[in-house]
Amino acid sequence: MTGRCERRLWQADRHETIENRGAENDRVAVGRAGRWTPQGIWMLAGILCLVITTPATAQITAPRTLSTVPDRTANLEEQLINRLRAVAPDQQAFVRHIVQLTEQDRLDLKLVVAVERYALKRNSVLPFPYFERAIRYLAEKRGLTIPAVRQFATTAAPTP
Repeated sequence: MTGRCERRLWQADRHETIENRGAENDRVAVGRAGRWTPQGIWMLAGILCLVITTPATAQITAPRTLSTVPDRTANLEEQLINRLRAVAPDQQAFVRHIVQLTEQDRLDLKLVVAVERYALKRNSVLPFPYFERAIRYLAEKRGLTIPAVRQFATTAAPTP
């Protein structure tokens, strides 16, 4: 395109229009309801992309009743299950085993919390595999053998 596109505003039929020379005198209504402008279409497409691509996150809660302690703070088991996203029954059994070892003072509470934070930093979407590997490795270094998650799997039918 050579030259500048000259635009003039003028009044016709109570609507402001823009006359665009060089575009074969196409008239585009400004402010008229019901007309989609290219800017409006791009704006709508951008908003739709933002809405569609935002991930939905939610806290995973076990189907059982949470702790009956009236102070409403999560105990270690609930915290690990929710933050590590342990949804499978074998993963939850592994977490319960880790909590038992912590309550028996065979694993240090600070170590378990530190490994949980490490796993969340490694992969905040799916942190459980990192937690399992790290806790088993560190427990092995301290002389404690923790079985793999797949050994906690059961063939019994799940209870509702």
